[in-house]
Amino acid sequence: MKVKVCVGSNCTFLGSMGILDQLEDLKEIISENSDNYRDEDLEIEAIKCLGFCKGTNEKIAPIILIDDEPIFNATGQIVMEKIVDKIRK
Repeated sequence: MKVKVCVGSNCTFLGSMGILDQLEDLKEIISENSDNYRDEDLEIEAIKCLGFCKGTNEKIAPIILIDDEPIFNATGQIVMEKIVDKIRK
């Protein structure tokens, strides 16, 4: 599973770095509890800007992509739930 975290200025200001930290912690938890999760590699990538904010005046930051599916106004809880739901056995 590939997770991209926007770390552009707007997304960073609205919490993307905290989500990035939570993702790293989740990756460690998954590797330590492999009996509860499918054998799927969690790839986490910080992207300078995903460009979604530039095409709209709406407040959509922070933005996270999980397997190319965007999550707008992302929170740590929403992102973690989506990932765990996808890889839990």
